[in-house]
Parts: sequence; C-alpha cells; structure tokens
Amino acid sequence: MSLTSTSKKQSMIREKTGSKNLSSSIGIRKKISFGYILPISIATLGILTGRIFEWNYKHQIREQIEQAQEQVDLLTKLTTKALKVNIIQKERSKSVNDRKVLEAKISQELSSIYEVNTIFKQLQLIPETGDESIEKKYYIPLQKIIQTYFNPLAAYIQKLENLVQEIKQISPETTIEVDNLSSASLSQITNSEVAIKLEKLSQDSEKLATLFNQRVDQGFRDYQKTEALGIKILIGSLLLSIIIAVMMAIYTSRSIVTPLKDIIKVAQQVTEEANFELQLPVTTEDEIGQLTLSLNELIGKVAKYTEQLQEAKLKAEAANRSKSAFLATMSHELRTPLNAIIGYSEILYEEAEEEGYEDFMLDLDRIKIAGKHLLEMISDILDISKIEAGQVTLYLESIEVEKLVQDVVGTAKNLTEKNRNTLKLLLGENLGTMYADMPKVRQVLINLLGNAAKFTEDGLITLSVERVNKKVKNSQNQNSQSFNNSNNYIVFRVTDTGIGMTEDQLKHIFKPFTQADASTTRRYGGTGLGLAICQRLCERMGARIYVKSKSNEGSTFTVWFPERVMI
Repeated sequence: MSLTSTSKKQSMIREKTGSKNLSSSIGIRKKISFGYILPISIATLGILTGRIFEWNYKHQIREQIEQAQEQVDLLTKLTTKALKVNIIQKERSKSVNDRKVLEAKISQELSSIYEVNTIFKQLQLIPETGDESIEKKYYIPLQKIIQTYFNPLAAYIQKLENLVQEIKQISPETTIEVDNLSSASLSQITNSEVAIKLEKLSQDSEKLATLFNQRVDQGFRDYQKTEALGIKILIGSLLLSIIIAVMMAIYTSRSIVTPLKDIIKVAQQVTEEANFELQLPVTTEDEIGQLTLSLNELIGKVAKYTEQLQEAKLKAEAANRSKSAFLATMSHELRTPLNAIIGYSEILYEEAEEEGYEDFMLDLDRIKIAGKHLLEMISDILDISKIEAGQVTLYLESIEVEKLVQDVVGTAKNLTEKNRNTLKLLLGENLGTMYADMPKVRQVLINLLGNAAKFTEDGLITLSVERVNKKVKNSQNQNSQSFNNSNNYIVFRVTDTGIGMTEDQLKHIFKPFTQADASTTRRYGGTGLGLAICQRLCERMGARIYVKSKSNEGSTFTVWFPERVMI
C-alpha cells in the first residue's frame, strides 16, 4: 500500500464524515472546557435565579407583613380607644350634676373620638395590595368598618362639640339650667344611633384586628416557604449542574476512550498479525482524528518499509544460502591443496632431517604449522557454512563414553600443554554408552578444550564426565528450540582457570565470528567460530550447552548430551 493512496483515502473519509456534526470538529480541549463551563454556568445561573426570586418575593412579603402589622396596630389601638370611649360614656352619665367633672369627661371623650377619627384616616391612607384574594378577605371588611363608622363618628363629634359650646354659654352661677341642659342633651346623645354604633366599634375592630393578625402569621409562613423554596432552587440547580457535569464527563470520556480503544485494537492487530491493510476511519477533525490519520499514515509507511525489508531479507538469505552452499561444495577443493602442502612439508622436513639440512628444517616446520593453522580456520568456516546451509547429516552410532573421552584427552593434550597447562580428567561411575554422532561429539569436546587451552596459561583444565537422570531447563544463552525429551544424559564439563568473562561478554560468545572483545581477538587470535559451531552441533543433536564464568577466575562449559540422540 502506497503512502499517496493512503493519504487520498483519508482525505475522502474526512470529506464524507467531517461535516456530519458540529462536535466532530471541536477539539478535545474545547470539549473538556465546555464540559466544565456548562455545569458551572447552570449552577451559577440557578443560584442567582434562586437568590433573585427569593429576595424579590421576600421583599414583597416583608412589605405585606409590615403593612398588615401596621393595620393590626391601628386596629388594636382603635379597639382600645373605642373601649375607652364606651367607658367614658358610662362615667359621663353619672357626672351630670357636676359641671366641672362633666366638662372633663366630655373633653376626654372628644379627645378619644378624635384619636379614633385619626386612626380611621390612617387606615384609609394604607395602599391596597392589588391582590384580589387579599382585597376580598381583608380590605373589603376594613372599608366596610370605615364606611360604617367614619361619617357617624363625625356627626357624633359635632354633637359633643355643640354640647360643649352650649355648656360654655351658660353662666357658672345657674346650676339648675346646666343640669337641665346636660341631662337633656346627654340623654339625646347617649340614646342616639351613633352612640349605639360606637359601642359596637370596639367589637368589630377587635375582630378585624384578629383577622389582620392572621394575615401577619400567614405572611411569616409565606416568608419561611419562600426561604425553603430558595434553598430548593439552589439544591436543584446544583443537582442539575452535577447531572449535566456527569453526562458531559461520560460523553467526553466516551468520545475520547472509544476512538482510542479502536486505535489500540488496530495497532495490536497490526503488531500481532502484521496486517498492514487495516485502516481506521477518520470520523472527527479533533486530536483523535489527527491521531487516527497519523496512525493510518504510519501503518502505510511501515507496510512500505516492511515490504522493502522483506525483499532485502529474502535477497540476503538467498545470498547467504548461496555463499554457504558454495563454501560447503568447495570443502574438497580447499582442503585437498592444503593437505598436500602439509604432507609435502612433512616429507621435506623428514628428508632434511635425514640429510642434515638443519637450515631448511625451521622453514619447513613453519610451513607445516601455518598450513595446519590455515586448515583449521578453513575447516571452521566450512563447518559453520555447512550448518547454516542445512547440510549437516548425523551418522548415529553406539559410543563407549569412556573410550571417547580418553581419545579426546589424548588429542587435546598437545593443545593444553602449549601454554603450560595441566589437563585433568574426572570420570563418573557407570558411564556406559551413548547413541550419537561420534565425530560431532568429539568435535564439540575438542573445541571446548581448545578454547579453554587458548585462554588459560600455567593453569588447570578439567574435563569431567558423568551420567545424570533429570530434566534439563532451557538456558538463557540458548535460543528457544526443541530439546530432546530424554531424562538420561551424559554431562560433559570443561573447567579452566583462565581469564574468564564478564556478564556482558557472556551475552554474545555463541555468535559466529565473535569473541569476548576486540582485545581478546588481537591477543589470542582465532576466527571466533569454535563456540558457535559447538552450539549449532549441540542443537542439531538435541543437546544443550551452558556457560558460567567470572572475570579473572575462569569459566565452566557444560554440555548435556541425551543418552540417545534422536533425528
């Protein structure tokens, strides 16, 4: 899949899906910000609305309560004054014979009636509420009382004032005339319809005061209800904002998590199945959409590079197989001339020794040593090439383990003595026989002994052999390949007291053409193929090779060969 076709496909998807809804073009940060702002705004609006409503309604109720309380106070005062007038009227009738007392009582009565008249005027000045139910229940009865008593009260006042003027016009010495006048006038005033109404005024005003007092109590209850309603509005707005916040959080999380899950799923499928045809639809233009587009483009690039790498790998593998096949087939052509050179150098060395040509013997010996060294290197290269080319054939046979080990020790003795080392052999009991490819087992042991001899000077090299009956675990130094399921093993251990290796060096000692480090190669030489060949041959025969080593203390190589190698 080309990158250009992927980009065109994504552009077409964006054109189809980008304008489906407005939210697809809103960025994640804006969505999150909107999710915070909306519930906060609703909560703030609800709080302000509740407070304004509560304040406004409370203000109206307070005004009504104050107005009703004022009316209650006036009506209570009216009741008190009316009672006082009634009391004065009764006391006045007993004071007819005493002019001074009579004038005082009439004056008190006039004063009280003036106050009652003033209260009526104050009640008339109180504004109406405009509420029909309140007007019908409270103000209409109040207006009836005012209409019933206000005008008669004015007439009553006029009569009392006339009586006072008449009394003042009579001479203080004419007591009989005053008594006659007072008795007649007072009898007329007391028995008048106005006086009778004034006696009922205190009762009516008291009832009306009780009614307005109930209105005050109702106002207080309305005030408390308003406070409770304000609290309910506040709580409701908070709950609504919380619900909206939760809904926005769920919506925002889903709008983020759901596409991310799809992206993760596609990424895992691409990783596990190496299916680079998978593409995600770009349904939004926010950060998720950009991430999806980037992932699709990345998959396209990885597909392109993977295809190129696969082609390069196939070419490299083909070239490596060709190289390995070439070297494997060249085994005879390379070894035969070298064997001839080594053979002729040995013949010439023997003849020079017989003829006494000592000057030639040193050069002939160098030719022989160089030829053998070159033969060993070519043999290692050809062996690893055969192994990599899959041309290693096993020839299985029954092997006496002790005899094999004695033969290996005899062969490796010259290698170990080269650096003044001592070779020690430790044989276990009941070694018996094993069924394997003897040349390859022998090659593994000689390579391990040669490796120990190369990196040990004036030290001890120990080869121990034993028969073990147990399961073998996989080693960290080995690739996870199939292992022989046998429980009986012949275990070979090669231990030396040489230079040893560090943990980092142990990680790559079984790689072809690799030694511990560059300084080791320069000092000790070699191709670095010995241990790689050992590992490959062990794997081919179902064996396992392990190594333990410490720097400057030595190394131990352990090979677990199954008692019976299976092809």
